[in-house]
Amino acid sequence: MSCEELADLLLRYRDGELSAEETEVLKAHLHKCPPCLDLLGGYEEVVKTLARLKPCCMPDDVLSRVRARLEAEGAAD
Repeated sequence: MSCEELADLLLRYRDGELSAEETEVLKAHLHKCPPCLDLLGGYEEVVKTLARLKPCCMPDDVLSRVRARLEAEGAAD
């Protein structure tokens, strides 16, 4: 497995979504590749940071404005 292939699988690995075979191949790569292991650690830190964020409040009209904009752009296509 190349580093590029591993990078595409890291989030799925972190979320437990890989097959047993994929997991074993990925773990073997991580064991011999410190940069990829560091990348996984970075993903873990991002997930932890995002989990600590408090939900923010949006103005009531934001969702309706976003929907209207998407509909308008969809009609233009």
